[in-house]
Amino acid sequence: MKAVIIDNETKVREALKKLLATYCPSVECIGEANGCVSGRTLIEDQTPDLIFLDVEMDDGLGVDLVKSYPSMKGSVIFITAHDKYAVDAFKCSALDFLLKPIDPEDLIVSVEKARIQNETFNLQQKIEVLESHLSKDKGGAKIVLSDSESIHLIKMNQILWCCAEGSYTKFMLEDGAEILVSRNLKSYEDILDSRDFVRIHHSYLVNINHIKRFERSEGGMLVMNNGGILPVSVRKKDNLMQVLKKWNQNTVIK
Repeated sequence: MKAVIIDNETKVREALKKLLATYCPSVECIGEANGCVSGRTLIEDQTPDLIFLDVEMDDGLGVDLVKSYPSMKGSVIFITAHDKYAVDAFKCSALDFLLKPIDPEDLIVSVEKARIQNETFNLQQKIEVLESHLSKDKGGAKIVLSDSESIHLIKMNQILWCCAEGSYTKFMLEDGAEILVSRNLKSYEDILDSRDFVRIHHSYLVNINHIKRFERSEGGMLVMNNGGILPVSVRKKDNLMQVLKKWNQNTVIK
């Protein structure tokens, strides 16, 4: 694979080239750039298979470079400094990314994913999902979910709850649809906004905006707006009550 590195930090570019030479010898670095303008020229001239792209540079954002070049063919791996909010946004969008300083094992995984990735899902759509999170637009924020047949763009506010199915997670949606994803529930608990999603049981993560009422009988049950009834574990009950109280206060203030 032929790769280019676009990052405004010389030390980052040099370190990444050394890591590629050591851990990913099948990847040939054919060029580098230090900004969006020079980066686009580099991509147009070299048509690389793989593009390592800094999220924020002196003359613009990496996502804006991708948006301005819809015919871009190479796989993109973003490079970003550690920031939990940004990292969660990338996870929701299904865009691949590496944290600075770059870990060799993460680099190997990302390069292999780029080698075998399915090109049927449009890069521009992933960028749209990423930006919906970075803009903090709760109403428009989306998540990318992949099942055995399709890749779905789902608005976060359309998710009723998530249910553990072994090592899989089933998403229950407002329109009655169900999507089974090959990732465990804990991974989505880490990604989904804790202001809207709360773990009520080892098997359930719910969107509090779709809760109709809490019933104290039989240890505790949640009745959802669609009529679904979900168990609340004893260990999760106190946290649920605190979350609902805080949510109610914020809603009244608004």
